[in-house]
Amino acid sequence: MTDFPIDSLAQLRLRKSAKWQVFGTDVIPAWVAEMDFTLAEPIAAVLHDAIQRSDTGYAWTGEVGEALGVFSATRWNWIIDSQCVIPVGDVLTGVGHALIAKTKPGDSVVINSPVYPPFFTTITNVAHRNVVDVPLAWDGSRYTLDQEKMEEAFSRNDVTAFLMCTPHNPTGRVFDRSEMQFIAELANKHQVFVVADEIHAPITHLGNEFIPYLSVAGEGPAVSVISASKAWNIAGLKCAQVVSNSAQLYGTLIERIPLEVQHSAGHLGALAAVAAYTQGAPWLDTMLAHLETKSALLGTLLRGQLPDVTFTPPQASFLAWLDCRSLNLEIDPAEHFLTQAHVALNSGPSFGPGGAGFVRLNFATSPQILGEIVARMASSISEKT
Repeated sequence: MTDFPIDSLAQLRLRKSAKWQVFGTDVIPAWVAEMDFTLAEPIAAVLHDAIQRSDTGYAWTGEVGEALGVFSATRWNWIIDSQCVIPVGDVLTGVGHALIAKTKPGDSVVINSPVYPPFFTTITNVAHRNVVDVPLAWDGSRYTLDQEKMEEAFSRNDVTAFLMCTPHNPTGRVFDRSEMQFIAELANKHQVFVVADEIHAPITHLGNEFIPYLSVAGEGPAVSVISASKAWNIAGLKCAQVVSNSAQLYGTLIERIPLEVQHSAGHLGALAAVAAYTQGAPWLDTMLAHLETKSALLGTLLRGQLPDVTFTPPQASFLAWLDCRSLNLEIDPAEHFLTQAHVALNSGPSFGPGGAGFVRLNFATSPQILGEIVARMASSISEKT
């Protein structure tokens, strides 16, 4: 299999996105969830056409819900009502305002750390609710839900919502049907509102089954907040979707979410999302096959050069959750690799208490760049010892 066309490191540095601008040119960025692959042709064509006709006005999102419905039905056999879809600027905006709309000040929201760092601040600083962290359990081979502690948390009177990350970031877990059904039964039993961040769902690796939460949610109020942004590398264009599991819930959200939020999706983002959902599947499938090779390559490189770093291949996404605790570093591994190897990774502790000693690495790049990343990391450890 030949690789996607990927520019050289020097050419990638010409990009103006945050990934390539935050650090100096001596650093290889492998932190933020942005791929180095070239844009999918159907999306590039739609964007080029819009620019050529000076079509850069206010967003028309009328086709987004229907396009998502076509993709979800084909991909996951998940039938959604396109009339119950609210386009917003991004997933976190949808998450925050869904929580505001369906919970009250003083309420608590359950999360499962280690988890995407903005979950903490979205709950506390945007929704102004309290965080109840129920860490994932490690069963010796994978992360899983701690069902006993989840039951305890959902039983609390102050807990009225669960913010679920599925597929999970940073661990890459794709929760199986029994786990998803457990959450649905628990939520219905305790009348807990579920907000499922499913942004990584289209990047579920081949051979794994993604279970959309709303497909098992039952009657309890729940939303999926999803986007084409991660899978097709279009985060900067701004278009996510809040999908309600009932017309009644949709009506509540429409009434309570501010109009400026409901109109926060970008015009180019809406055009790109429709193209991704309706024409982007062939590119996506090819990209997923490439990610499988990059994940395998990363495992090989780590075993050969950094055998003390533990890597469990993710079931979804292009993010590797690396256990560096056996390196016995005196500082956060991310800080060590930035200062000593000039490789930018995400710091494990930012994902919650269970992240100490870990880093998150983005492997959606070329074999050459990935090889250089690991070589630099390994060299920094050998020099230390």
